[in-house]
Amino acid sequence: MLAGYTGRDKVALMNHIEELRKLGVKVPERIPTCYYVSPYLLTSQNYIEVKGKETSGEVEYVAIISKDSIHLTVGSDHTDRELEKSSVSKAKQICPKIIPRKAWKYEEIKDHWDDIVIRSFIIDNYKKRKYQEASLKQIMRLEDLLSEFNAQEGDVLFSGTIPTIGGISYSSVFVFEMHDPVLDRKISYKYQVKMLPDIE
Repeated sequence: MLAGYTGRDKVALMNHIEELRKLGVKVPERIPTCYYVSPYLLTSQNYIEVKGKETSGEVEYVAIISKDSIHLTVGSDHTDRELEKSSVSKAKQICPKIIPRKAWKYEEIKDHWDDIVIRSFIIDNYKKRKYQEASLKQIMRLEDLLSEFNAQEGDVLFSGTIPTIGGISYSSVFVFEMHDPVLDRKISYKYQVKMLPDIE
């Protein structure tokens, strides 16, 4: 489950909507919204393969819902930006969704939820550049998302992303992380993006 347009900060939300509009992406009638994609897209590989040059990552918090507990990690909802102009749901379905093999128990962080920070970086000309950064106080709280979309046991829920710094960019390397400043810990991950050749 990929939530979208989940910003609590309405200014930041409108900035994200505007950057998508500039790319020709239509805003859904219902906000927040949710896109349902196949479970096999979820991966912890450190590389992915895509079609086309205009794909990019989006850092999000990710809730993994089991029978007795919820675990939280960070992930990237990699998306085809060119296909997004005609169909957001197809653009989501065509790219993998990347998460690390590490997570925290939700119970450990719910009392300082708004202090948690997610961020991402891209590699431009061999230089690492910050691409996104915000605390979770800018995104809908987990309880609200679970209720909004009726998430069930076995679901993996991506939270929706935060605005970029300087507009949407494309890179062959995407780095993302979630930082807990209260418990002084971090989950980080990096993956490479390989473009498959088009042979007619």
